[in-house]
Parts: sequence; C-alpha cells; structure tokens
Amino acid sequence: MKVVVDAPSRLHLGFYNFFEDGIAYGGLGVAIEEPKFLVRLWRSNKFEISNETGVELSDIIGKVVEKFNIMNIGISIEKAIPRHVGLGSTTQGILSLGYGISKLFNFNYSVRDIALMFGRGRDSGIGIAVFEKGGFVVDSGRRIDGIVEPPKDLKDLPLPIIRKVIPRNWYFLVFIPKGIRGLDEVTERRAMDQPSPLPKDLQYELYKLVLLHILPSIDRRDIVVFGKAITKLQVIVGTYFSRYQKGIYCCEETEIIINSLLSHGAHGAGQSSWGPTAYGIVEGRKRALRILDKVLNDIYRKGFECHYMVVRARNYGAEISWEE
Repeated sequence: MKVVVDAPSRLHLGFYNFFEDGIAYGGLGVAIEEPKFLVRLWRSNKFEISNETGVELSDIIGKVVEKFNIMNIGISIEKAIPRHVGLGSTTQGILSLGYGISKLFNFNYSVRDIALMFGRGRDSGIGIAVFEKGGFVVDSGRRIDGIVEPPKDLKDLPLPIIRKVIPRNWYFLVFIPKGIRGLDEVTERRAMDQPSPLPKDLQYELYKLVLLHILPSIDRRDIVVFGKAITKLQVIVGTYFSRYQKGIYCCEETEIIINSLLSHGAHGAGQSSWGPTAYGIVEGRKRALRILDKVLNDIYRKGFECHYMVVRARNYGAEISWEE
C-alpha cells in the first residue's frame, strides 16, 4: 500500500501586525490550486528515492528521513513547488513528507505535531493552515518576549483565527521571474527575528483594511474592494521590509509585473512573501487571460522571462489517500 499526499502551495498576502502588545506578526494568505506538492510513499526493503520534477528537494527529504530515522521507505515526488520563490515550498514539502510517513508507519502525529517537530510556524502560520484546510486564512501571530524563536510547543504555533472560502470565479495570475530568489536565510532572520511596532496610524490602517474591507469583501463577493485592500496592505508591508529587500518589492522585475497587472485591470496585486512571485487578482477566467496577454507583452518588452499560470484558490487542504 502507498500513501499519497497532494498539498497546495500558498500566496502569502502580507501581515496585518508586526509587533503589538507582545504579539509578533499575524498574516494573511490563500491556498492556490497550482503549483502543488504530490508525493507517493511506501514501505520498502531499501531506501528508494525518485524525483523527476526538476526541483531540488534533497535537503527536505534528508531532514525528514533523518528525523524519523527511517530507511525502509520508497518516496516518489511527482509534483513539486518551486523553491525559494515565495510559494511556501519548504513548509508544504516537510508537512507532506512528514505527515505521509506518520500515516504510513502509524506514528499518529498530527499536522501540527509535524510542524512543531521541524520548526515550522516560526514567523507565519499560513503554510500550516492551508495544508490543514486550504482557503483564505488569517493567523493569530505568536506571543514573544522581544525575539522570535522557534515554537516550543503546540500552543506556541500560530493559530488560524479566520478561514474563508474564496469564490470560484476569482482568479490569481501568478508570475515567477526566472533566475531570482527571495531573501537568503541570514537576511530573512535579520528581518524577522526582532520585529518592531509600526507607527500607530499605520497599525490602525492595517487593522482597518483587514476588519472593514478584506474580510467582509469575501463574504460579499466584492473582488474590487478585496483587491484594493490587499494592494494597499501590501504596500504598507513592503515599506516596512524595504530596508531588507531594498524597496517595496524584492526586485525590479516583480515591481514591473505588479504595476503592469494593476494598469491592465487587475483588481489587486502584490508580492507573495519575499518574492519574487507576483500575483494579480481578477474576476472571471476570460478577463484573467486578456490581462495575462497584456502583462506578458510588457514583460517581454522589458527583456526578462518568467513562469506564469492562471489559477483559482484551493478551498481545501492537503488530500491524503491510500492506493495499491
């Protein structure tokens, strides 16, 4: 018997809090249908690895296998999320492999047990939450004493405090500029380990965007309000991190794509996590494809290349199944 794990990637849409009343961060994100992580695992009399995706995963596989101290296993990676581009590949890969192994060998670990075991959820709980349930998620952030450290127990992990279903006719245009990666781990830790409060007016603006605009707009199916609010939140978040990524966005290519999306009619646009992945929010597939063509023309004129896709939100989390 084989365990099959099918897990979504995610767009990290930003933070609504940085450091207030002893609570660090608190983010927003959404699971998307593609790209995704798809792995098959089975008991074997030897250690077998097959990865035909072209995505380097040896560090993730090695870390998970070493932690469980298991060598009598076969692992076949059939789909993978690009690494270090802002789509949550490390969390989804670790949770997929770890939870799959737990199921295969009857270890009875929960998703959150696995997350804690591998230090996930340090800065954001979005990746864990979309693995569990998918959809649009707002997480709680974490209580800290000045410095962000790896979670110590299950209560220390960020909690999903709100989850909503994204309408099926809302599309995300996703662009990944080639040859660019987000922040390296050293710079990321400098940016995240010692959060500082925002000025009160900006902090109030973030709370207002989330509570008065973003959340109600999903229930009202009002993509115009949703998109404008997400775009504004992203600018505030990007400004906060600009000293680390040298601008509101990680790179010129991502900024060009975001500006192009907005100029051609996307209802909202931003950078996922540290980038370079950029996304636009559009209602209706036909409109999304028209905007896609216009943005691609702008990209080609600027002389750089990117991967791109038109996807919907994935309103369910990882699927775990058994097969012969």
